[in-house]
Amino acid sequence: MSFKERCALRFGRAARQKPLISLCVPVYGTEGFVGRFLDSVLQQADAPPFETIVVNDASPGTKELRGIVKTYTKRFKERGLPLVFLEHGKNLGTLEARRTAVNAASGEYIAFADPDDELPPNALRILYDAACTSGADIVHGAGTVCGMEGEPDARIASFARKAQSVYEGVLPGGEILRKFIVESAYNGFVWGKLFKTALVQKAYDEIPFAYCTMAEDLLLYFFIALTASKFADAPADGRTRNACTYFGIRDTVYNYRINTGISSRRQIADLASWQKVCSASSVFTIIFSYLDEHPAVGSDIREAVRASGRAHYADNLKQLEVCVAPALQQEARAVLDEWWGVEIAR
Repeated sequence: MSFKERCALRFGRAARQKPLISLCVPVYGTEGFVGRFLDSVLQQADAPPFETIVVNDASPGTKELRGIVKTYTKRFKERGLPLVFLEHGKNLGTLEARRTAVNAASGEYIAFADPDDELPPNALRILYDAACTSGADIVHGAGTVCGMEGEPDARIASFARKAQSVYEGVLPGGEILRKFIVESAYNGFVWGKLFKTALVQKAYDEIPFAYCTMAEDLLLYFFIALTASKFADAPADGRTRNACTYFGIRDTVYNYRINTGISSRRQIADLASWQKVCSASSVFTIIFSYLDEHPAVGSDIREAVRASGRAHYADNLKQLEVCVAPALQQEARAVLDEWWGVEIAR
């Protein structure tokens, strides 16, 4: 029996048992977009059985969010789709909100999405079919980018190219991290991808708790790709196999809206918001700590991470100049230096 046939068999059984895919959605300050996103989830055509896990990361619009989720829970139930709603008592950041969703996931596969974006109608079906056809542990599709009014065309175009950056075909486990971080052969966004749940859970075991709302995709995907090089799942037929595989496809499976979340280039008028921007540095602190403890990972990977850190630091400097209110500039620079330190920024 082929892998695809085994998938089809599991699909039939799962329809009577549990979801095959867990869609993980962290929410903070984007309540106004949640309804639009959930509408796109309800429009998933011919999707395999899936659940949607929404994590309220102590959002300032919690009351509004609860009302929206309550309304959509009824609509999801009418379609036979589980909508799970979890809440943090305090804001922990996107990385930890995703961890909460991953720990609660019951599907064989995990997909990530942000609530200010949307899913094309066939996204989950396309990703799952590709996983069944290839047997891959990571399936990667393309994304489209929609710009908001006032956003520079050049930034939209640059981001759009990155969203479309997919390595077409199969990568064995040992090449997944290298092609991503060293060769920049494809993007490291966690949206637009479908992962084996066990792989993501194993990757999170390597990541310490961290408040992180910037570059969190880089941190999570770095450890997923790293784990894929040494993680062997046990297939349903009982056979053993080596490390995981990546499979890239050209289909569009995600619609990203730029300039609606924390990563947008909006004016920053308080130090709390600036702290969130600077939290990108924690990503590199964690990765370098791991690399220091595991020197066998490779000097080329270490240098690629260092180059990425320098690029993020330079971007923070640009944001300081362009986005931070003049009255806060001096204090904001001190915050920036405290977050980044000397070693990471060089």
